[in-house]
Amino acid sequence: MIRSTGLAGMVTIVLLFTSLIASSPGEPPFIATAEQAREYFVNLNRGWVQTTMAVTSLSAIGLIWLIIGWCLLLSRAEGNPPWLSAVALVSGLLLPTYLLLDSSWNVASFGARDLDLAVASYAFNTGNLGLANVWLAMGSFAVCSGWVILSTRLVGRWLGWWAIASGVGLAVCRFLWTSPIWFLPYLAFWIWLIIICIQLVRQPGAVLRAADSLAGQDGERP
Repeated sequence: MIRSTGLAGMVTIVLLFTSLIASSPGEPPFIATAEQAREYFVNLNRGWVQTTMAVTSLSAIGLIWLIIGWCLLLSRAEGNPPWLSAVALVSGLLLPTYLLLDSSWNVASFGARDLDLAVASYAFNTGNLGLANVWLAMGSFAVCSGWVILSTRLVGRWLGWWAIASGVGLAVCRFLWTSPIWFLPYLAFWIWLIIICIQLVRQPGAVLRAADSLAGQDGERP
């Protein structure tokens, strides 16, 4: 199951970013005008683009598999009570929830040719602000994961520091959401998650032994 979790995560991340890139031709910046937003939605009103947007929603299911599997490993290593692992689980699941439930861009692009400028601007800003809010949840997931990694050494400590740095960066960027600087911690977060998936695929036994060893020492922890 550890290897399956890693494989599901790697496939999901590839599908997610392939569909996002394919479904965002000519995407304007967060501070786009109403005219730019409407033109963008008109460009999305094509059959193959609508299909890739459906793939984006489908990838949310794979993210659920990855996040639950990873957080179960964290809780096994953390011991009782698994506070940080529980917070990481709830925070992490908010990302696939956003991908599944936020349909503002899907609806706007589906009827784009009849879209009013004010409605286009509203839909565009709703989607972007929803993403910016999800950065806080992603940051919480990363910080809690990093905290457990540093306290248990389930995987390399450098992955723990990486997670915390990217998580704090995502939280800070929520307050600077119109600035393109958000891309740096966002990219760092996904690279970190890919490395975690590779660890789960390549060394599932080592990760499990580390988790079990830490769980066995739970009674000795202060």
